[in-house]
Formats: sequence, C-alpha cells, structure tokens
Amino acid sequence: MSAKPLVSVIINFLNAGEFIQEAIESVFAQSYDNWELLLLDDGSTDTSTKVALGYAKRYPEKVRYLEHPEHRNRGAAVSRNLGISHAKGEYVAFLDADDVWLASKLEEQVAILGLRPEAGMVYGSTLSWHSWTGTPEDAHALLPVRRGYRARPI
Repeated sequence: MSAKPLVSVIINFLNAGEFIQEAIESVFAQSYDNWELLLLDDGSTDTSTKVALGYAKRYPEKVRYLEHPEHRNRGAAVSRNLGISHAKGEYVAFLDADDVWLASKLEEQVAILGLRPEAGMVYGSTLSWHSWTGTPEDAHALLPVRRGYRARPI
C-alpha cells in the first residue's frame, strides 16, 4: 500500500438530478485529497446526466463519467460493478447520489484501513435526515436507526 493510497469513489445514479450535485460536492470537500470520482449513469433521463458530464469535463484529472451501452438502465449492482471495473484506486468507496459525506470521511477511513490491514472494509456512523421533503421542520429531524438508536455524526 502506498503512503497515501488512491480511493476510487463510485457514485452510480438514476434520475438523481435533485441531489447529485450535493453528493459530488461532498466528495470535493473531503480533507483527504487522493481520490478519483467515477460517475456511473444508469440510464438517467433527467438533469443528472448533464450535471455528471459537466463535472467530468471541468475536472478530467479527478472525475470520469461512465454509462452502459446505449445509455441503458441496468440496475445498481451492475452499475457498481462497471464502476469497480474502471477503478484505479487501492480502495473503493460507494456514495449514493442522494447522500453526502462529512468532510473527514475518507481521511478517517483510510487511516483506519492503514492501521488495520487485515480489515476488509470499514463503515462509519450514519446521520439520516428528512431535508429532501421540502418541509422546513424536517431539515433537522433525525431518523431513528437500528435498534432504536439515533444516528449521530462522527
């Protein structure tokens, strides 16, 4: 493993125009900077294709746009596998197009993997919220997760 391993971030998306820019920006906001971003279009018909192509054009050294032949919808698993087949990183990280990462996510997880080379994967805490509903009071409402615990940021 290199001193600062490359992380291949895969965002597969299907009609995520309302969210994808925020997801992409959360990758750009990472304190860990040795990453590549693979934007995998699973046959979108909304604005998400244009957004993804725009990032790939503006940042060709960091971002690549991929799609299935004939811009077909093949499903999340097939899309992730296509992304993995194009990944150049020592590590792969998946981000859903309607989610965001905290700025220290990659830095913290790469450090953990460096300290524990026997680990096959790392997972962090999750914070869920309702901000996408458009209802102002939902913007800060936390959702309960597993066994009645409430999510909290790491």
